[in-house]
Amino acid sequence: MAHKKVIWSVRAGIELKENLEFYLERNGNPNYSIKLLEEVEELIQTLSKSHFIGRLTSNKITRVIPMDVYLIFYEIQKEQIEIVSFWDNRQDQLMRIT
Repeated sequence: MAHKKVIWSVRAGIELKENLEFYLERNGNPNYSIKLLEEVEELIQTLSKSHFIGRLTSNKITRVIPMDVYLIFYEIQKEQIEIVSFWDNRQDQLMRIT
């Protein structure tokens, strides 16, 4: 299977950034945020090679990969893979609705 470029939607990028900033502020140091970012980057490298590792969601277009307490939602497009959401399962859903 050919490697595909992985891109982040604006929404997913904001969600990842918010999570990294939350844990940086909460913990008072960057250690957890750096570890999380490294794990995400490793998963993205795997995803670029193995497009179908995530399970299909109910809409039959979006796939999801669980990563510890996070869910990474993505869609496979002709030329690339788009990360559409980076969800932290521990956060209050009402606080995340935009």
